Amino acid sequence: MADKIKAIEEKLRTLFSLWVDSSKVNQLMFNSRVDERGVLVEITGPREVLAMIIGRKGSTINAVRKIGRVIGASVGAAVSIKVNTPRS
Repeated sequence: MADKIKAIEEKLRTLFSLWVDSSKVNQLMFNSRVDERGVLVEITGPREVLAMIIGRKGSTINAVRKIGRVIGASVGAAVSIKVNTPRS
């Protein structure tokens, strides 16, 4: 399962690199855990990077979640994505 999680995280980094600068994508931290429903990927990082990932009115992150489901299907796992935004 660790190989699947690593593959999911690498594919998400590659996806984010399509519209976010690679140096900023490298600032993101992925915390993945497996539960009864599949793999939950929590993404944390600087506010400005997360804002680019979330997009206006959450439209970009919703598209990323759909792509995440496809990525999960390719490695045989159900994938959910959560973005942890800083409070301040």
